[in-house]
Amino acid sequence: MDVGVIILAAGKGKRMNSDIPKVLHQVLGRPMISYVLDAVRELKFYRIAVVTGYKSKLIRDYLSGENIYFAYQGEQLGTGNAALCAKYLFDEYDGDVLILNGDLPMLRPETLTGLVSCHKESGAAVTLLTTVIDDPKGYGRVTRNAKGAVTGIVEHRDATAKQRKIREINAGAYCVKSEFLWNALEALNPSNTQHEYYLPDIVHLAIEGGGGANAVPAEDGMEVLGVNDRRELAAVEGALRRRTLGELMDSGVTIVDPHTTYISSQASIGIDSVIYPNTYILGRTAIGWGSRIGPTVWIEDSTIGHDVVVNFCSHIRASTVNNGATIGPFANLRPNSAINSGARIGNFVEIKNSRIGHGTKVPHLSYVGDAVVGDNVNIGAGTITCNYDGFSKHTTVIEDNAFIGSDTMLVAPVKVGKRATTGAGSTITEDVPPDSLALGRAKQTVIRDWERKPPKNRAKESRDKAKG
Repeated sequence: MDVGVIILAAGKGKRMNSDIPKVLHQVLGRPMISYVLDAVRELKFYRIAVVTGYKSKLIRDYLSGENIYFAYQGEQLGTGNAALCAKYLFDEYDGDVLILNGDLPMLRPETLTGLVSCHKESGAAVTLLTTVIDDPKGYGRVTRNAKGAVTGIVEHRDATAKQRKIREINAGAYCVKSEFLWNALEALNPSNTQHEYYLPDIVHLAIEGGGGANAVPAEDGMEVLGVNDRRELAAVEGALRRRTLGELMDSGVTIVDPHTTYISSQASIGIDSVIYPNTYILGRTAIGWGSRIGPTVWIEDSTIGHDVVVNFCSHIRASTVNNGATIGPFANLRPNSAINSGARIGNFVEIKNSRIGHGTKVPHLSYVGDAVVGDNVNIGAGTITCNYDGFSKHTTVIEDNAFIGSDTMLVAPVKVGKRATTGAGSTITEDVPPDSLALGRAKQTVIRDWERKPPKNRAKESRDKAKG
């Protein structure tokens, strides 16, 4: 079931009052256009073309590296003109073309599959996706005759008072025979209040030309609602969030308070995991079964294993936490951190670009950056790997079963061998052999008969000595 795909992403979105192209505004941490692309990629497609216009470079940069072709609409002359700008990308293609707006983040792949299937079965020149909503303000209305056949689409701003009472709206998705599409787009007339070339007008041309138009209703009205302003952006995010949380709960995940929990539609969570309030799980995060996350936790693009505990106010980005590990409270795992099974990262600990071994403990108040830490290591409070010399980052290696005393400064590059110990308060600048004790402290000085005096008394004594 091959289909060519055109995604319209050229508009500024004037009602967004933003310098960012509308399709790059985020829903649950992802630009809207990324959701549309996810839905399209479930189809068997010939090619995906994205039509850009306003601040085109921002969209191209975001989609760089994707298997996507780009067309450019230099002047904002309407959706019909935007689709026509992609014609040259389909010169050697004669199949059906699916045209979508880039601001449909709730669109499901199954809905698009149904639209394409119905189009091919009907033989119509155009098949459009519609839905019925309670408040259709701002949307194009689908008009029908007495027999229920589609007769056209009227944009809200061009509709009469009677037409505005119609609750069936155009959802902004069309499947069109290519031999009809390009001729129809070139025949569009901008005789409307906006003086633009409206893509929905191809429905009129299909009916007048004998090819016919068909309509497929989407069951869920929220699924096909576009975004035109910040209020609608918030409404769509809320709807997508509720849908995602509902699916997770149905699959066996406990969401303690859905009203304060934000989970990406790309995330996966295993059964019997519990997500506590005020938790954000974003990007392509995967969490295993039986884990407890939160409250007030942020996890992004990370892999969390089974039976993991992520405690209060912890932040994890682009990292891996393996089975049975404990994180936090108040822990910060920066990108490229790997916490192995049974490890414990405690309160006010920051890990960056480091591997922490099985059963290793970093209980509190420490910074471990650019380090390789072995199994069953104990890192005392206040330990710091001094990884940056002002020019380059250097690696600290701590081997299995080492014991790092509290307030140790490990000046990289440096290596602490197996079962070695560093004394509390040491500054370690040279490698420590296995089974050794390293002390790097300044010699302690004791001044006897020292009387601790209030600051004002010391100041008076200083003045008296100066006079004498």
